[in-house]
Amino acid sequence: MSVAAPSPRPFDLDTLEFQVVRTMLFERLGSPVGRSAVEALEPGTDFAAVARALDATAALAARLQDGGELPLSGAIEVRSWLRPFFAGEHALQVRDLADAKRLLRASERCRHWFLAGTPALVAVATAAPDVENLVDELELLVDDRGEVLDSASPKLAAIRAEIELARVAVDHTLARVMAAADLRRYLQAPEPAWRHGRPVLQVKAEFRHRVAGVLHDRSASGATLFVEPEAVVEAANRLSDAQSAESREIQVVLADAARGLRRLAPEIEAAVQFVAEADLLQAKARLVTGDGYTVPSVVESGVLRLRDARHPLLLRQRDVTSIVPLHVALGDPHHLLVVTGPNTGGKTVVLKTLGLLVLMAQSGVPIPAAAGAQIPFFVAVQADIGDEQAIAQNLSTFSSHVQRIARCLRHASPKSLVLLDELGAGTDPEEGGVLGYAVLEELLRAGAFAVVTTHLGRLKDFAYQHAGAENGSMAFDGASLQPLYRLELGIPGNSHALDIASRVGMPAGVVRRARELLGVRDQTLDHVIERVQAARRDAEADRRRTADLTRAAAQRQEELDGRMAEAVRKENWLQEEADGVVEAELRAVQAALQEPLTALASAPGVHGERARAMKQVVDGLLKRAALHRRRMQFCHALKKGDAVFVPRFGRVCSVHKVDRVRETITLDYGKVKLEVPFEDVSWLQPLQA
Repeated sequence: MSVAAPSPRPFDLDTLEFQVVRTMLFERLGSPVGRSAVEALEPGTDFAAVARALDATAALAARLQDGGELPLSGAIEVRSWLRPFFAGEHALQVRDLADAKRLLRASERCRHWFLAGTPALVAVATAAPDVENLVDELELLVDDRGEVLDSASPKLAAIRAEIELARVAVDHTLARVMAAADLRRYLQAPEPAWRHGRPVLQVKAEFRHRVAGVLHDRSASGATLFVEPEAVVEAANRLSDAQSAESREIQVVLADAARGLRRLAPEIEAAVQFVAEADLLQAKARLVTGDGYTVPSVVESGVLRLRDARHPLLLRQRDVTSIVPLHVALGDPHHLLVVTGPNTGGKTVVLKTLGLLVLMAQSGVPIPAAAGAQIPFFVAVQADIGDEQAIAQNLSTFSSHVQRIARCLRHASPKSLVLLDELGAGTDPEEGGVLGYAVLEELLRAGAFAVVTTHLGRLKDFAYQHAGAENGSMAFDGASLQPLYRLELGIPGNSHALDIASRVGMPAGVVRRARELLGVRDQTLDHVIERVQAARRDAEADRRRTADLTRAAAQRQEELDGRMAEAVRKENWLQEEADGVVEAELRAVQAALQEPLTALASAPGVHGERARAMKQVVDGLLKRAALHRRRMQFCHALKKGDAVFVPRFGRVCSVHKVDRVRETITLDYGKVKLEVPFEDVSWLQPLQA
């Protein structure tokens, strides 16, 4: 009598090797605290929470790329003793208190670090408790090495002052004892030692009766005796008493601290969890900054779209350039994809890559795919991949497959992803084919997103007979008889079993006889499929060539537009330079003629009239110059606060006032206000400055 198996979890993490993701994140943690968060990581069941996790990952990755880093230094895992401590099953030690302080300090630093970020990072900080006051109190109690500080209590500070005085008294007494010249010859070593907390001299065994005092110990050989001199006993007693008082006061401090920590147990546990989650978030972000992963978009409903997708395990084990990326789209217009093709062609890798990347995205983890990846929010991801016999349940490979397929169908819905490998295999091909056909119909009826691989011919025409289904095949090079590991959509593929058998060493006669037994009809179908695939490859090559030509033409047009813009810019600049030269020459002529014309203009008669007329001509030529007209337009448009360049001063000044009637400008020249004519202001200031 068989016992019904418990209801499976909605996400098949084991089959899709989710532990690979956890391993990657373990390697990128910044502290041991994050390990618990990584171990607990799994796909989220709340869409809003998943979206927030991805937004936070993207925001943190952007900040890390700008050179930021979470302040996790010093964070130590404390939960091994913290939970028993809160339950009253662990006595607080000084080292525990120091570790708790370091962890809580890291929590506060991370909280402030997130609060200084974007809204997505600020949202992360809101989940963290404010333990700043607690950290400040602990800083007064204990240092990072696990030593209770004098500031822990006034009494402790006073006791330690007594200890210091007692130690000085012991040292002075020992120094007086050691100063006796006749004593030194009885000692094995000239310096004193400490045994059982008491100051002692290292006395040669044969001279024990020469040194008065208390025997505390002897060496393993018996040649050295450790004797506390009588003269130092009283001082050492005072030191010992003070040290005992110190130990008692430290226990009082720890007891007070323990009561305080237990009162704040919820806040402390929340702070520890916050540090763990922050460490996990940084590990996720490092996949973007260090490995080139992409933060996908998870939508409540829509198309599953991946380009340049790769399995993380392949990225760890192989040359990246040799990996053929996966391009796949499900949901528009088809939800179900039937993939056929040769063995070793990559069908199983397609399933595992797709399934694992969906699980990663729904866990808030970046994925190895091109930007723009979009994944619908799934309530279940189920898979039947691999040939596993359930020995404990006395099930064959086929029976185990059937059980897992049944589990997948129980979860099938418009918000589930189902991945089935080698559907219909493991039994009679005819019965396996009809069973597989019925499974595909059920997946289509349930509206599930599904990718199914198979070798069965009956299933190759399923997509042609059902809307919402599509065929796919793994590309195969018929010339070299090598798989290309590339998923192609639109037509089924051949298994190429006989071609592969011939390539790997099957006797030619056996392969030839197999082709005869396969029959002319089946071979003709294979040839038709092969011709269609070749035609699709040629069409795709033509499409790529056309796209390349289009991109080249667009690039050429862009280059021509750029050159034209550059030519216009150069022409304008050359015209400005030419105008500048003309104006400069006119100004030189005006300056040269200014004095003689002024003198002649005051002369009586016809000479004076001619001089005044010539001066008007020269001034008119200057005012009709192009640069002059532009300068006037520029100056008339100025307003208070504008910056202008004054060549005469060689600096930029701020406009204080513009007199458009007199054509003058009052400038702020440092702390002085100067009035200059429009002619002294350059309208080309931005270029000259």
